[in-house]
Amino acid sequence: MTANENILNIFNSFIEAGGMPKVTEFKKHLDQLINAEIKPLCASRGKSAGDGGWRSEQKAKFSGRGAKWVKVSTDEVSPTLFRLDNEAVETAEYRKWIEAAGFAWIRYSGPRVVNGHKMAAFEVRTVGSTYDCPKQLHYIQDDELDAAVTPLGGTPFAMKLEASTPVATTKDEVMVIDETPSDEVEVEAAVEEVEEELHAAPTSDDPAEWEAFLAAEGLGIDDEDEDNFDF
Repeated sequence: MTANENILNIFNSFIEAGGMPKVTEFKKHLDQLINAEIKPLCASRGKSAGDGGWRSEQKAKFSGRGAKWVKVSTDEVSPTLFRLDNEAVETAEYRKWIEAAGFAWIRYSGPRVVNGHKMAAFEVRTVGSTYDCPKQLHYIQDDELDAAVTPLGGTPFAMKLEASTPVATTKDEVMVIDETPSDEVEVEAAVEEVEEELHAAPTSDDPAEWEAFLAAEGLGIDDEDEDNFDF
C-alpha cells in the first residue's frame, strides 16, 4: 500500500467515525494519532536494545568541577602517542612531562562508538593543558574505565606538572646546599689566624721594647743563655 493510499484510508476512517471533512479538523486528528501512536515509538527507539543509557552514565563519571582531568599510566597512552607521532604531532615535550611525573594525564571529551564498541574519548593535550586538542583523542573502552583511570585531583597547569624543572613539594625534596668550606676559604682563614697572633714590632730602638716583643713572639732569650749572649 502506497503512502497516498494510507493517508486516504486514515481520512476515510476519520469521516466514518463522524469527523468533519475539513483539512484543519483532519490535521487535528492526525496530531492526536501521532501523539498517541507514533511518539512512544520514537522515544523507545532513541536508545538501542540493551543500551541502558551508557552514554549518560559515562558522562556522569566525569561531571563536576575538575573531574574531566584523569590520571592514567604512561603505557596506556603510549600507543596513542606513537600514532600522533606518525601524524606529525609534536609529542616530545609531553613525553618529558609524563616521564618526570611517572604517569600521564588526559581530559575527558565524551562517549564514542568506535568499530561498534562503546568507548570514552579523551584529549591528549601535548602542547599544554590550557590548549584544546579536540582531534588528538585517546580511546578507552567503557567497561574498562574504572580500572584504567583515576581522578587527577586538579588541572595539570595548577599542579605544575608541565613545568620544565620539577618543583619541590616536600621538605625532603628541597635542594641541600653544600656548606663545606672550599680549600681557598680554609687558606684565607688560616692566614687571618696567623695575622691575629702576630704582634706589631716596636718602632723605636729601645732594647727593652724589643726584648718584650721577642718574648711575646717566643723568640726571647732564656736566663741560662744570657752568659753566652754577653760573650
